[in-house]
Order: sequence, then structure tokens, then C-alpha cells
Amino acid sequence: MTDMKREGGYADRVQLAYAKTLDYVAHSVIIVMAAGYFLYLTGLLPLSVPIETIAGNWHLSASRLQAKLHLASGWSCFTRPEGIFHGDIVSYISVIFLSLATLICLVSAFLVFIGEKKRLYSAITLLQVIVLLVAASGILSAGR
Repeated sequence: MTDMKREGGYADRVQLAYAKTLDYVAHSVIIVMAAGYFLYLTGLLPLSVPIETIAGNWHLSASRLQAKLHLASGWSCFTRPEGIFHGDIVSYISVIFLSLATLICLVSAFLVFIGEKKRLYSAITLLQVIVLLVAASGILSAGR
């Protein structure tokens, strides 16, 4: 790092790209979450699990409720295209989109590092992206 003074809001290209991407993603997430919540509340899309069923089984753990109602878990809601068109699943997708914000921002930073030919930073950022993708995939989850 250089001894350059940071005057008047100086930021390098990576910081600007990350911030700009985060701004777009954050606003997009708010819109998607609001739409999902609206669809959930109004009942414009049917629910995969009726609220009465959840209320009647409130005493069960998530895994027991899942077993009792024969519900899909994890990423399996995406294995059937018709499963996506439920109000509670659309709301769930908006939460997934929110959790992907960091990954999307890291990809934008990676692209800037590649453009600036900063190999070490590119490699570190790529490793971060890979670790996040592996963690999200559930490949290494123990006992499942």
C-alpha cells in the first residue's frame, strides 16, 4: 500500500465497483422482497403450506414438521418449476437473493482485479467465491 493521502473521498476502482454493485443488488433485493411479501400476504399465489397447518404444528421442530408434511428441503424447491410459483417460496427466494449479495459483489471485484492484472488479489477473490459457492451448495454438510 502506498503512503498516498486519501483526500475528499478517494476510493480505488475495486471499492467503487463493489459499492456500485452492492447499491444495485440492495435496491433489487428490496424490490424482490417487497414483491414476495406482497404476493405472500395477498394470496395471489397459493402457499405450499397453509398457515393453519403451520399454526397447528407450531410445537414441532423444523425437521419434524418437514417430515410430517413431506416438504422439500434446501435447494430442492428449485427441482420442480411449479414449486417456485407459491407465495411462501417466492418470499424464500427473495431471502436467497439477499444472501447472494456478497457473492455478486465479490464477482464484480474479481472482474476489476482481472482487468487491472492483479493476480494475487484475483486469486484470493476467486477462492472466496468458490468457498461461498461450496458452502451454499451444501456439498460438505456433515451427516446429511
